[in-house]
Amino acid sequence: MLYFKEYTQDTSTSQRPTLLILHGLFGSNSNWQGMAKQFARSHKVLAVDLRNHGQSPWYDEHDYPTMAQDVAQLISQQQIGPCRMLGHSMGGKVAMQLALAHQDRVQIER
Repeated sequence: MLYFKEYTQDTSTSQRPTLLILHGLFGSNSNWQGMAKQFARSHKVLAVDLRNHGQSPWYDEHDYPTMAQDVAQLISQQQIGPCRMLGHSMGGKVAMQLALAHQDRVQIER
């Protein structure tokens, strides 16, 4: 399972939308610490370490469909879907792949 750090302002997060933050290549969840604290004012925030980064497990396979599947599994395991996504660079591509392959786990804003 992917490692993540949760940011919340108080214990009444059940009514708040969930925001998953995905870092870029060679990054980790700690890259987003300052912004995650700000987003936590209005969201339940999970800053995720994608596979082969930070404290998440390392595998030989490292492509966008597989990373999107990892995030989909995290969403299911944490029972937080559908949720909002924010990704930088590689994390943005993972978020896009997740939205295409697992539409039920991503909250689309219109």
